[in-house]
Amino acid sequence: MKRNSKILIVLLIAIMLFTGCSKYFVNDKNKNNSKNDDVKNVKTVIRIGMMSSTDVIPYVLINEKGIADKYNIDLQLEVFTSAKDRDAALQAGELDGVLTDYIGVCMYQNAGFDVRITGITDGDYILVSGKNTGIESMDTIKGKSIAISENTLIDYTLDLILEKNNMKTDEVVKEIVPRIPDRLELLRNDKIDLGLLPEPFATLAIKDGAKSLGSANKFGLYPAVSAFTKKSLDEKSEAIKNLYNAYNEAVEYINKTDINEYDEIVIKAVGYPEEMIGKLDNKEFRISSLPSKEDVEKAIKWAVGRGLCKDSLTYEQMVFDVSK
Repeated sequence: MKRNSKILIVLLIAIMLFTGCSKYFVNDKNKNNSKNDDVKNVKTVIRIGMMSSTDVIPYVLINEKGIADKYNIDLQLEVFTSAKDRDAALQAGELDGVLTDYIGVCMYQNAGFDVRITGITDGDYILVSGKNTGIESMDTIKGKSIAISENTLIDYTLDLILEKNNMKTDEVVKEIVPRIPDRLELLRNDKIDLGLLPEPFATLAIKDGAKSLGSANKFGLYPAVSAFTKKSLDEKSEAIKNLYNAYNEAVEYINKTDINEYDEIVIKAVGYPEEMIGKLDNKEFRISSLPSKEDVEKAIKWAVGRGLCKDSLTYEQMVFDVSK
């Protein structure tokens, strides 16, 4: 009887030990699962610097429509009033990427700063004539003064617009006016014939009586791009890939939705005057992809001619395919 009691006690102890261990292992497994869930829920921060323009709209909608949450990214958008400040922040490591252009990336590369084009954007630049100039078409701009910034996207875009209209760059008078607000004021005060302006400045000029002669996009020109530092591309490759999936979802929303449903977001993002609510036209955006080799090499050639980059710069050094 005593022997049986001893056996019973040993069995009870064994059961208790087994139960305790099982409980420990189950809890430990749950604990590890909890940690894994926490890791999965940590959003990757992506910081993008941009200027107020129409190409920011899909990025703003990524946040406004909750698309960033779907792709587990924390998209932080910082708006700059000058390209110089934006570029300084990028070089200081305060940004992962920027909304920029072919010429800007050429200059980054020339300075030894490895920044790669990762997608296209639909930033646009409108050529407008002053209200008292009598200029109403591209056929009448020869010999006229046009306010631009030198050796920049604006300068390059103007040359492309002239080429598209069978004109040479020296057939107009380029007046170098670095600040966009200054170009607008010169146009308003009849001190300049024409200006090549981004939004919202083009709309402001047209509201004051200026006439639109066409835009880069309408002439089939899309020199604006999104770009990231190679460092960020290496460290945040999956998140940046997801960003472009989110971008394409935002574009799909834009192209299928009447702008009146989100025009207040657009007005705030681009900087249109509030009285434009209900007056904006739908702008169709393209799904993001890499720009063509032909377009990039044409920009490199132009930049080389201006002494902005080396002629050894290649398409492969300028772009990065995030889909791979």
